[in-house]
Amino acid sequence: MIHFTYSVRKKVFSVMLLIIFLISGVFLCRHMNKKMALHDKLDQMEHFRAMEVGEDLIEEAKKLTGQSGISMGRILALAFTKKAGSFPEHLPEMDQLEKTAKWAYRWCPGEYELLQQAFCAVWDDVRCFPVKCRTDYEDSWMAERTYGGERGHEGTDLMPPVDQSGFYPVFSVTAGTVEKMGWVEKGGYRVGVRGGCDGYFYYAHLSGYAGNLSEGDEVEAGQILGYMGDTGYGPQGTTGQFPVHLHFGIYIRTKEGQEISVNPYWILRSLEE
Repeated sequence: MIHFTYSVRKKVFSVMLLIIFLISGVFLCRHMNKKMALHDKLDQMEHFRAMEVGEDLIEEAKKLTGQSGISMGRILALAFTKKAGSFPEHLPEMDQLEKTAKWAYRWCPGEYELLQQAFCAVWDDVRCFPVKCRTDYEDSWMAERTYGGERGHEGTDLMPPVDQSGFYPVFSVTAGTVEKMGWVEKGGYRVGVRGGCDGYFYYAHLSGYAGNLSEGDEVEAGQILGYMGDTGYGPQGTTGQFPVHLHFGIYIRTKEGQEISVNPYWILRSLEE
């Protein structure tokens, strides 16, 4: 039978404590990384996708942008790190925002940059409202839709003052490249523009397109893309299934290349003026 001296037992005990400490540290790091790795789970994060910024926060962010020169997307990304994925009621000073972000992402280097890219894709290319007529619209994010099966509404519908197809022009909210055109069953005639920060801006139910617009064309913010219509919900050419309106959507790409929708309502509200 082997008898260990006190000093040997002490060393063995110390090694065991060290092993337990290291294992606990690994599990803690994994837990914190999972908790804070927001970008990997954006498709499941309603705080992000709903983009419930609110008027006060938008105004504060605009003011902070003017003071600091930092873009809306970057400022809102900083704000979003509060409470591990939600927007605060009010924005603190810029240095406090940055300290909060650094602390929140201390366990996952590089993850904050991915989150920032997602916010910039949504906010930093938008320049003008998509229509110039008086419109009614509301926050209908994920409201029930039943055509083609039950689903949530992934955009905002802008309703014109008169139910007249082909009359009200639709303008590109951003500069970018026309990535998609043509008919889709649920969206009718649509245009998709890829912005410079990689956001995808989607205009659907158009009555038709402007001029000789085609896929691959470069467009400027404020350029006419087409006209409000009531196309969609059937084979190509179907009209009259709903009132004339513009369905406006915003999508971003995750680092895996998956396209996910983001609520455009507050982006539109920020552009109204």
